Amino acid sequence: MKKFLFTLVLLVLITFGGSDNVFAGTSDNIDGYAWSSNIGWISFNCTNDNSCGTADYGVNQNPDGTLVGYAWSSNIGWIQFGGLSGFPSGSGTQGINAKVNGTNLQGWIKAISADGYGWDGWISLSGAVPSYGVNTSGTSFTGYAWGSDVVGWVLFDVQNVYPGICADCGVSLSGDATLDIQSSGVSIVNDGAVPYNTVPTFVWTFTDVPSASCSVSKTSVGGTSFSTVSGITSSGSVSGSALTGPTAYTYEINCTNPTISHQVGFTVAMQPPGFSLGGTETANIQFLASTTADSEQKTFFVSAFGGFSSDVSVSVTGSTCPGTTKYSLGGGAFSTNPTAVVISSPYSAGSTFKARVTQAITSSCTVTLTGNGGSVSAPKDYVINPSNFAPTFEEY
Repeated sequence: MKKFLFTLVLLVLITFGGSDNVFAGTSDNIDGYAWSSNIGWISFNCTNDNSCGTADYGVNQNPDGTLVGYAWSSNIGWIQFGGLSGFPSGSGTQGINAKVNGTNLQGWIKAISADGYGWDGWISLSGAVPSYGVNTSGTSFTGYAWGSDVVGWVLFDVQNVYPGICADCGVSLSGDATLDIQSSGVSIVNDGAVPYNTVPTFVWTFTDVPSASCSVSKTSVGGTSFSTVSGITSSGSVSGSALTGPTAYTYEINCTNPTISHQVGFTVAMQPPGFSLGGTETANIQFLASTTADSEQKTFFVSAFGGFSSDVSVSVTGSTCPGTTKYSLGGGAFSTNPTAVVISSPYSAGSTFKARVTQAITSSCTVTLTGNGGSVSAPKDYVINPSNFAPTFEEY
């Protein structure tokens, strides 16, 4: 009887046409082929064989997990996903339209050419006795559906069960969620010498994964920390902190519904040799009866990094104080352009700074010191902050 029905279906398709009808769009996000030993290949998207110019069809997974659209069999015609009613009953089946629930597919689809030709066309996506069903594994669909009339078992992951037939022809979600890490808009992924102190931007891109929920996290140990970003449901980006090294960094994007995991990485180069003289400091100065006064003495230190080990020569390279102001470095005599050398053994000894202002000032002025060692230089500012007294008299 079923052989007769199958022959009748073929006759109907030949007589009334097939894939010349248009049922969906090229934007559908499921592609690949399922296989039935009874009816052969079932195509889930016209992009599989570049036939979209003739029949623009496909199956799409919506954000709520529902599956809609049409698949195509050259033997039984269109198989409809969604928009169905009057579902049959069966052990372990659900009387609903096709839907992804977690990692399981539930409900029914239907070969619409069956209507009025002696078979029901229904295909169940999961059931019991025996236990069967279509599942998701990452972006792939796996397992079997069942059509009791004509269709039989429908295998969704042909490449896993019959690897000799094809390497990657099974049904899958064509979308993806990817992670890129950039500096100034240029990817640094797989870069083996990312400059020290680079500030990264983490960019994630969603393509046809409407119901995915993802997180981006750091998976390597050491270096600059990164706070995991969770609950990601669309494309976006976030800035990180300056990268230290030398360190190899790895990060992952992990998603559910569908399960997606990608790891990317790069290596930050060693910090180049250098030093600093510290940040801006204030040196107070008090004017009494005289218009000439010395500021308080301040001590500065050389902080070396990246293997820097040269002696550092420090001099005054700029000043907004009056032109007659003189300076003392390292306890030396006051002059307009003194120099002090901080030797590398040890840098911790540091050096001193003092300013002598020869005319009273009423507002702050800034003195810039610059240290030079090898090919490296570093500045340091001192703000000279005046404090003026006006004597007071009391009668007794």
